Amino acid sequence: MSKFVRREARGFTLVEVLVTVVIMAVIGLASAAVINAIMRTSEQSEKAIDQLQKLQYAMLILEQDIRQIVPRDNPTGLYIFAEEGRLGFVRSGWFNPQGLFPRSELQPVAYILRDGNLVREHFTFVDVSESSEPFSRVVLEDVDGFEIEFLRAGAEKEGRAVPAPEQALTPTSLPPGIEITIDTQRWGRITRVFLINGGSYE
Repeated sequence: MSKFVRREARGFTLVEVLVTVVIMAVIGLASAAVINAIMRTSEQSEKAIDQLQKLQYAMLILEQDIRQIVPRDNPTGLYIFAEEGRLGFVRSGWFNPQGLFPRSELQPVAYILRDGNLVREHFTFVDVSESSEPFSRVVLEDVDGFEIEFLRAGAEKEGRAVPAPEQALTPTSLPPGIEITIDTQRWGRITRVFLINGGSYE
């Protein structure tokens, strides 16, 4: 008779299997929740970055336009037309290499608050007629307010130029800068001062 006795194979009990299944399910649910949270955070971050880039782009466009304002009458008869929600002027530096295009390097530009968006409009020719249609594009979305204030040089208040009186913008002068205030739904109230090349007002 063999000295070795074969032991019976022992498997998992039903209770052990159920406990294992429950543990794996809990781990799976926890992992899914973590992954879902990471994905939501990533989407929110990407959306915030995209909105920030749009804001930076809008400020860059505003700065490029305002810096190159020239003392040229726009359709309103002023060098710069400004009221709440509207800003109009003529700027230089509209690239036209060797005069290839049938236009000058001057460009009439207007910023208008329309339907919750800050819209930039420009015309092909400086002398705009009533029948001229502007080219429009949305510069910044979800805007609730757009305010403009001229600044005058030679005086300081709290470290910055003080607002010029209403009569500051005469047909023979340009202010040194413009203060733009934009109320946005995402970033709140934003105020920036843009200098004008060659602008001077005493």
